[in-house]
This record gives sequence, C-alpha cells and structure tokens, in this order.
Amino acid sequence: MAKQKTRALTIQIDGKRRYISVPAGRANDLHTYLRSKNVRSSPPEPAYSGVDYIELAADIDVDRVQALLQDWF
Repeated sequence: MAKQKTRALTIQIDGKRRYISVPAGRANDLHTYLRSKNVRSSPPEPAYSGVDYIELAADIDVDRVQALLQDWF
C-alpha cells in the first residue's frame, strides 16, 4: 500500500490567536504530544469539516512549536 501524503502542519495566526488545524483523527494525539513538550494548548475543538483546531497560548514561541510539528509523525 502506498503511503498517503499528508500536508505539513503549520501554526496559523489570526490577530493574537495562534492555532493549528489538524485532521480530526489525529488532533488528540497531537495535543498529547504538544503537552508532553510543555506547549500550552487547549484541547482540540471540532470544526465539523474533518478538521479540529488546537489553540496555542498567545505568548507561544512559534518557531519552537513549528519545529515540534515537523518532528511529529
């Protein structure tokens, strides 16, 4: 079976809000991973479109979290 290519996760910024759009089936795992790395984030919120949103603390180090996202599988 061919490996399905997934879109890289990125932090999205809207004003003071920082969040990650995650496929719904993987959002809880990502939230657990981020919390294990001491990243303050809210539990995933469903968007009813197959995507959940994980909101990050406003003062988060965006570059550090983006690096963590690149390491997450």
